[in-house]
Amino acid sequence: MHYNISFPNLGIYLDHVGKSISIFGFSIAYYGMIIGAAILIGFLIATVEAKRTGQNPEDYLDMGIVGVIAGIAGARIYYVIFSWDLYKDNLLSIFNLREGGLAIYGGVIGAVIAVFVMAAVKKKSPFQILDTIALALLNGQMLGRWGEFL
Repeated sequence: MHYNISFPNLGIYLDHVGKSISIFGFSIAYYGMIIGAAILIGFLIATVEAKRTGQNPEDYLDMGIVGVIAGIAGARIYYVIFSWDLYKDNLLSIFNLREGGLAIYGGVIGAVIAVFVMAAVKKKSPFQILDTIALALLNGQMLGRWGEFL
């Protein structure tokens, strides 16, 4: 299926834009690729900021992996809670992420909880961690919004 994307005030019109690409029969949505790129760029931003402020960048890679997993889980849980009518009759569909259904609010909540847990485990200040990753979160929001156009 193809879509038309237009930015009339900028004079940009894109016709017949696909929603995904297929690699070895596996469909990958452009939106997912943009989110993946945002995550990688976020890791880069956080590690560079950690170096700049005299922290161990390896800690941010460890925490980032946990944060991404917690963020995805939180996003799904939040979506399911507020869309319970879609899932109450088929509970296994809760685990089907390929059909969509992630909410950014839940993702941020899950990631923030992960920061506090990881800060306690690594004996670091959660507020310093949140300060260090703030630009990475902003990057994710910006790229995620662009991904929604696709």
